[in-house]
Amino acid sequence: MKKERKKSTFWQDFKAFISRGNIIDLAVGLVVGAAFTAIVNSLVNDIIKPFIALLVGGNFSELVAVLRPEEVNEAGEVIVEAITLNYGNLIMAILTFLIDAFVIFTILRIVRNAQRRMKESGEKLKEKFAKKGEAEEPAAEPAQEAAPAPEPPKPTTEELLAEIRDLLRAQNAKAEPAAPEEKAE
Repeated sequence: MKKERKKSTFWQDFKAFISRGNIIDLAVGLVVGAAFTAIVNSLVNDIIKPFIALLVGGNFSELVAVLRPEEVNEAGEVIVEAITLNYGNLIMAILTFLIDAFVIFTILRIVRNAQRRMKESGEKLKEKFAKKGEAEEPAAEPAQEAAPAPEPPKPTTEELLAEIRDLLRAQNAKAEPAAPEEKAE
């Protein structure tokens, strides 16, 4: 017999994908990443770019190589646009990428070092508690040696009943002097 496979539809697969917990982690990561990108772009555009522009003597976006100059008529209107290589924008994109990569690397390194330290300190605590537990066990042994000798084992129920029987016989023998004569008969 062939087992009929239940066909999955696009929407069923999509619903299963959305229902997983990982999608929420992905969404949070995406939002945080977008916010982080905005921060790094602000750092590059508002702080680093002005210093570079000061060193270069102008804005990076103005750094271009003209392949074909623009053509203008006598009225000053542009007839044909200029063709340029905007290498300044490329340099800024590369610089932004390097700063992003450096900041992410630094944050990941800090997090990994913190995780490693936490793991090491956890292992040290485990060792410390293990050693403390071992140290307490030998200390308990001398205390047991100083204690009085252990009590003799307690009698079993049968031994107690036999002792009671013997005591009752001895008591009956003292109370009834004629009993031994009856036993002789």
